[in-house]
Amino acid sequence: MTRETSRRIALDRRVCIVSASRIEVRPQRAAVIVPIIGLMLGIGLFAAVAAFANSLPVVALAAMLLPGMIITPFSGMGVVYSVIGMHVSIDPKKRSVRFQQGLMGLGVGTAELVPFERIDHIEVADPPTDEEEIEGVALPMEFRAWDIVLVSTSERRHSIGQAVASNTADLIDEGFARALDTAEAVAEITGKSLTVTAEMEESEEEIENAQAEVQAQTQQQTVGEPLEEIP
Repeated sequence: MTRETSRRIALDRRVCIVSASRIEVRPQRAAVIVPIIGLMLGIGLFAAVAAFANSLPVVALAAMLLPGMIITPFSGMGVVYSVIGMHVSIDPKKRSVRFQQGLMGLGVGTAELVPFERIDHIEVADPPTDEEEIEGVALPMEFRAWDIVLVSTSERRHSIGQAVASNTADLIDEGFARALDTAEAVAEITGKSLTVTAEMEESEEEIENAQAEVQAQTQQQTVGEPLEEIP
């Protein structure tokens, strides 16, 4: 029995795993670090309460117990989601796309199914711009993002994931290629059309041609000007 080959496409805080039988968008492996730290902190608080139950006042014990009761369950769910959870699962056998939902975005508990028959098309779009601008210190580097969206026949939009890249000439093409590669894989496995509505960036060749054309026009104007008479 041959092992099914798959390829991984890096997305923003997630990874898209594409194989012949299905597509999965799940958290990256590094996403488990923060929940593990929170789980260890919660267990440490419980251990401290048990160890100093007879020596510390009730107020101090309560101050350690309450945060532990909040941190531990949420961190535990985060660990489970980071290890075995999925944000999106596309299964051609079941002919449906499964969007994981749940408590505080952990993806544990509930899911929304979109049958292939209700998918209108797949789209590479600009991210939503209705979010408020972040005030404060400006980041030293600008970023460009592309949203891979599943558009249903009812015109409802489901975000599959985002590709993010630094807004520089050498990296922006690579970021768009990752978004397009993911969208093409989803469109192929669902049998739907692909549309690109994201604002396209000018390539380096187009920019250089435009600059050369402007310089040529400037030189022609300079050469065509009559020489001033010397008195």
